[in-house]
Amino acid sequence: MPARIDHTSLRRFGRGLAITPLLPWAAFAQTPAWPGPEDMARARNAHPFPTPAQIAAQPARPLPQIPTTPAARAAIDIAAMARQGGQLAAQSANAPPPGTLRIFITLDMPRGSLQRLVDQATRSGAVLVLRGLKAQSLRETLAVVSDLIDKRQVAWVIDPDAYTRYGVTSAPTFVLTLADETAASGHGMVSAKDNEANPPQCGSSCLASAAFVRVAGDVSLDYALEAIAKRSPAAEPRATALLQRMNKP
Repeated sequence: MPARIDHTSLRRFGRGLAITPLLPWAAFAQTPAWPGPEDMARARNAHPFPTPAQIAAQPARPLPQIPTTPAARAAIDIAAMARQGGQLAAQSANAPPPGTLRIFITLDMPRGSLQRLVDQATRSGAVLVLRGLKAQSLRETLAVVSDLIDKRQVAWVIDPDAYTRYGVTSAPTFVLTLADETAASGHGMVSAKDNEANPPQCGSSCLASAAFVRVAGDVSLDYALEAIAKRSPAAEPRATALLQRMNKP
């Protein structure tokens, strides 16, 4: 005899299966309750605002000390430097020094050595010669030279060809030419063109060794001129005159 099926129990079980999956979603659909007056009162009591007396009792905190920033340097006036250089060149043309003296330098030399040579060039009338631009920048070169020279009156020139003409391979190098040269320029730098005739074997790239005397080394201008005077009898009168000019009070 087959077992009897209770259809009433099956219907109840089916309704339970249909309702059960909806219960979790109903829990998410409930809106959270907003805090009531009692909740807000408890929060105020737990974290009260400070009273005016409590605020006044707080120690005063000093304002942070901000260091004074250095004043910005004025922009470099290239035109003014050119005019100043032109005036110096005109003065040199009116009262040329006894012989043309060049000091070959590089801006990478120690600052103390550069300052000493600038001071000696100012007193002797020597021309400072650079091989090229610092960091390939004319503006940076002018800034460094302007800071180095300051208010002193000294002529300087950028002339890479002069290094070849005088066989200069290191800095500082002191070169005294033995023939009169002009040092006029209208562009703020002394012209480095030489008046001596180039020997045929050198073409236009160098000068005969008899046309100048060269001394290289990290020495003072006084020492270099004394060495030039001892080395070359032809250069002795010019070197002596430059030494006398430097030692004038």
